[in-house]
Amino acid sequence: MRSLLPLLATFSLALAADAPALLAPIKADVPYAGTTEFRQTLNVYAPATKSAKPAPVVFWIHGGGWQGGEKTSVQLKPKFFTDMGYVFVSTNHRYVKAVPMNEIFADIAKSLHWTHDHVAEFGGDPNRVIIMGHSSGAQLAAYMAIDERPLKAEGLSLSMFKGCVPVDADTFDIPAVIAMASAARQAAGKPEPKYGHREIFGGKPELWADYSATQHVAAGKGIPPFLILYDSASALTPDQAKRLESALTSKGISAKAFGATNTNHGKINNDIGLPNDPSTAEVLAFLKTVLAK
Repeated sequence: MRSLLPLLATFSLALAADAPALLAPIKADVPYAGTTEFRQTLNVYAPATKSAKPAPVVFWIHGGGWQGGEKTSVQLKPKFFTDMGYVFVSTNHRYVKAVPMNEIFADIAKSLHWTHDHVAEFGGDPNRVIIMGHSSGAQLAAYMAIDERPLKAEGLSLSMFKGCVPVDADTFDIPAVIAMASAARQAAGKPEPKYGHREIFGGKPELWADYSATQHVAAGKGIPPFLILYDSASALTPDQAKRLESALTSKGISAKAFGATNTNHGKINNDIGLPNDPSTAEVLAFLKTVLAK
């Protein structure tokens, strides 16, 4: 029987030729916390040519349930944003099984501090940052753009942000998602997970509340506009997106929750930067608005 290997190899090469080329960072594995810990490093991507005017910065936080993921999980985003003239920064953070959640917040704040101090070297504007993230990274992005305490510890303020784009997170209001998920499991006759949101967020109701972005929304703090992307068919993220949207708009802060159809938790993230992707169109419209100010 004739081997299929040459045919499969040809097919794989054809797919690779059709796939968009991924962009390499201009500076990789940069330590941002004065340590040699790999989880406390970031990557920087920049346009091939610096513009005369400092460029906006997209600061990206990977997903992975706070216990996995990697700063290189950026798909098309670096090329997409640098092609528009932006600087793109992607950060690691330590995992929740190694440090408590508040130390992860501190990692992100330290990474933002490095970005604030150094992004001008790559043509970026430290005062025009769009903070984004997917899944657990979306929770972290929203929290950092709302609760000023981690930034204050680094001598920074919410004024560095021009916008926040969290992508398909289920933990903006942690007590609510714990209750909702528990009710669904009980109805299905399923046990609680041995290591779920209760444990990840400190094991205590007071910490669940304190780690919820929705609990810290207030007028006059300088919270930036939000575009909250979510998979409209998901069991949990639509409710959480709408809770965050409502918490923000009730305090006079610009926010839009956009539910994408015909997608899923991974696809909505992977497709950002593709032509004709509805979520990408929303991101472009959002950036045009917030960066015009």
